[in-house]
Amino acid sequence: MLNVYLYAKRVAIAAFIVLLIASAFYLLGQHAYFFLLVFAAILLAVLFCGMTDWIMDKLHLKRGLSLFLAVILFFGLIVAAFWLIAPTVSQQVQEMRQTIPKAMTQVQDWLGQYGWGQKLVEKVPQDMSKVIPKQEAILSKVSGIFSSTLSFLADFFIVIITALFLAASPKLYTVGLSKLFPVRNRSRVLQVLEKSYDTLKSWLLGMLFAMAIIGVSSAIGYSLIGLPLAFALALIAFFLAFIPNVGPWIAGVPAVLVGLTVSPQMALYATLVYGGIQLVESYVITPLIFQKTVDLPPALLLFFQVLLGILQGALGLLLAAPILALLMVVVNELYVKDVLEADPVDASKEKLAEG
Repeated sequence: MLNVYLYAKRVAIAAFIVLLIASAFYLLGQHAYFFLLVFAAILLAVLFCGMTDWIMDKLHLKRGLSLFLAVILFFGLIVAAFWLIAPTVSQQVQEMRQTIPKAMTQVQDWLGQYGWGQKLVEKVPQDMSKVIPKQEAILSKVSGIFSSTLSFLADFFIVIITALFLAASPKLYTVGLSKLFPVRNRSRVLQVLEKSYDTLKSWLLGMLFAMAIIGVSSAIGYSLIGLPLAFALALIAFFLAFIPNVGPWIAGVPAVLVGLTVSPQMALYATLVYGGIQLVESYVITPLIFQKTVDLPPALLLFFQVLLGILQGALGLLLAAPILALLMVVVNELYVKDVLEADPVDASKEKLAEG
């Protein structure tokens, strides 16, 4: 009778676990956007925590005051940068709306000189002004990407406020999460959470540093060769550098098209400048910055970017790299080290211990 009871209990536990896993996958499939917002808040909280810890270490202030200074510093730098470059970039973006269609028309004319090019031209819209949508259409698409029920502004504030709560008391949430596991595993869970935090912080700070290098070097390089709209193109390169593999290729296209409006030689110069920057970034800057953090395999990262891009659009593509970095830490710590590389358990010693 006891064996039947234990068997039924194990079956019930197994069924509950399967049901829990199925529910988790269902929630991820149906409400993936919500989980991406949560992860975006966690990522921002990691940045705030890193800045707060640095201020606490340097100025020996309390955490609350250090967090306040970190937030002021973060948003102060954004506002200052916007105030300095916004007038120039805004004007250049307006000029780009007219420049890019002209460049696309020149590309069409060049392709039309060849037989294979004529087939490509036939599939391209004749009205190239439609290539760059109007401002209202851009805002509508961005809003639709970031939220289906809430506006982009509401989502932005939700992420900011959630990140502030997480950064204000990180131990409250990490310790609370560890309590969902058996007592014997809680210290290990806290170790993995600490490792995940260190990895995300190193990745994020390194990525922001790489973005700054790419943006500044692009602005300087484009200005030296006399490329029009240099600051607007550099700003595009700065933001798209956050998306590995895909972003740099997208950012290089507008620079080449703008160069074509001047001359084919200018387009070649723009290609060489941007290509040189990307080579230095890929083979010098990135290895130096990320040598102490998780190494993301390029093929696996590209596959993961395509997957999240298909499922959740721009937001999934934007967060694919840090999510993959976190998943690799969790898999390496909890599966590779704790399961595959764990020391074999001596059954006789285990029975003696139980006895």
